[in-house]
Amino acid sequence: MATRNELLSARQSLRVAILAAEEWQESYKASPTTFRQLIELEAALETAVAEYLHELSSRAPGYVDWSRLPEPIKADAGPVLNNDDPVWKQEEILLTAAVIEIITQLVATGAIAGESLYGVPLGYTTLEFATLDEAIMRAARLHTADLVSRVTETTRKQIRESVAKSIALGEDAHAATIRLMDVIDNPIRAELISQTEPVNAYQTGLKHYAKTTGAVEKKWDGLPGACSLCAPLIGKTIPIDDLFKLSNGKEVDRPACHPRDRCGLIYIY
Repeated sequence: MATRNELLSARQSLRVAILAAEEWQESYKASPTTFRQLIELEAALETAVAEYLHELSSRAPGYVDWSRLPEPIKADAGPVLNNDDPVWKQEEILLTAAVIEIITQLVATGAIAGESLYGVPLGYTTLEFATLDEAIMRAARLHTADLVSRVTETTRKQIRESVAKSIALGEDAHAATIRLMDVIDNPIRAELISQTEPVNAYQTGLKHYAKTTGAVEKKWDGLPGACSLCAPLIGKTIPIDDLFKLSNGKEVDRPACHPRDRCGLIYIY
């Protein structure tokens, strides 16, 4: 029987093949080397997040004070640990450790792709060399901190909602625990995260390259048949540090603006 690591490795290889076959805005594929790095890192991020959530599912029941939950659970028990409880800081540390190297490599990949696209060398000849750049490491740390904060906040919300649903259904603490573990150990959530953050990180690195080499404007470039959020932006050109306004009113600096967003930016010098 295959081990868990072998199954994860096989799934990750399959994800790379699937990602390679998807539609991407042309600039992502302009350099076969950086495109391969991008999709391999996206698959690796999905695996890392899925494993973190799998392990978190066994810890999450400990973040509820089940002794305050008689059978059936009482709605006024208030058992879920507060946002400022030290366990959440520890969860942020664990998730950061799981993803920061991948995020750093994604940012570096975007910067390397910039060299291929625009032809102004910055010395990012290899992924290993680019990841040592101080600005790239700083951007990766900021990006990781934002991702970890959002994921942790969603986790807390899911725990609260899971307990609330158990209360509404009159479940005992055992049934509520099983429900909670199933909610947290969710590969679909890992997939959604991994289909947004790699493009965000890659585009962060590409913008770093563009600004460093003197770009002054950016133009949104999308795929035919783009979604209602992205389609109105295609061809729109704005100053490099301005924000694009989506049709829902949200403002973004760059893709991705939603899961599976494969739009890109063209920088203008």
